[in-house]
Amino acid sequence: MLMHRPRSACGSLAAMLLLALWPPFALAQSGFDLMDALDLQFDQKKSAEIGQLRKRLAELGRAEAAQIRAKKRDQAVLAALRAKTEDARNALADLAVDYVAQMEMAEALVRLEHGQALADRCRKDMPDTLWRLNRRASAGDARASASLGGLHRLGIVAERSEAKACEHYGRAAQQGHVAALFHASACGDPNSAAAGQMLDQAANAGHPLAQEMKGRLCLREKRDAACALAWLGRAAAQGRAGAMSLLGWAYSTGELFARDDKRAFAYVMDAARLGDPAAQNNLGQMYETGRGEPANPGEAYAWYKRAAEAGLGSAQVNLARAYIEGRGTAVDRAAATFWLEQARKQGVAEAVKLQDWLAAH
Repeated sequence: MLMHRPRSACGSLAAMLLLALWPPFALAQSGFDLMDALDLQFDQKKSAEIGQLRKRLAELGRAEAAQIRAKKRDQAVLAALRAKTEDARNALADLAVDYVAQMEMAEALVRLEHGQALADRCRKDMPDTLWRLNRRASAGDARASASLGGLHRLGIVAERSEAKACEHYGRAAQQGHVAALFHASACGDPNSAAAGQMLDQAANAGHPLAQEMKGRLCLREKRDAACALAWLGRAAAQGRAGAMSLLGWAYSTGELFARDDKRAFAYVMDAARLGDPAAQNNLGQMYETGRGEPANPGEAYAWYKRAAEAGLGSAQVNLARAYIEGRGTAVDRAAATFWLEQARKQGVAEAVKLQDWLAAH
């Protein structure tokens, strides 16, 4: 049987601000803000725009300083320069909002390297946009409030503060901002009616991690296979690796749906390619046992190794076994000893048994 290790919701916030303190939740008149699709080329496209804006601001600053120093100051010219400066700074703040939206979508889809690159860009080029976002949020701008929530939650440009993150997410959620709905649902009591309502609305509006969480709730609380399949399928279609991995597990065991090894293999492969360690380990087991595809010890070893290097204890044990038995790789007792020790440090009981066996043989 494939072993599936449930993933916790990434980005969950501790209970720092009670939802009861906020006004009753209501959708904005215009309905939900649509989720921004993840664009892996976003930084490449926008970095040049940031550079141009920074260059423009420097030029305007020099022109304004020259006008101020002039013996005959032209107030009309000075006002025009300041208006152009304001426009450029607003454009930079717009980009900051877009960057935060992309960062949070990268987080939801576990595209961590992409998210880190976006975060690095914000730290480097947008630290001075924070006050402008605060001004917009105070004026009721939902996207600015949601962006401030993300910046405070992640500690990028702004102070890392769960309380401030929850406050900003809460304001944006009241206006129907999708990502804010998801994050605000993790503030206060996650089992409250208000939290459940926000999670439902985020999932219905297309948030992939909210959809996965809904699917997991269907399994854990209701054992409702149809409900789980619907929500996990929607999350998987958006590229959520955890949902793919869980669907693969469900189809491989036959506990919820009719067993279908081919379909299980396809879901697990997709999740493994996206970097999900549990899926990579499961894929190794499928290749080892010939489930869904012909047995292939070399592929099994390769996927166990990727999952083990990602820190998954069960994969470290499986990799050690491959080294002990020479399955898919050469026998290597030293490598087996190393990986068993890594698994033992994580409390994997099976690692201790194998260490004892290895010492006796």
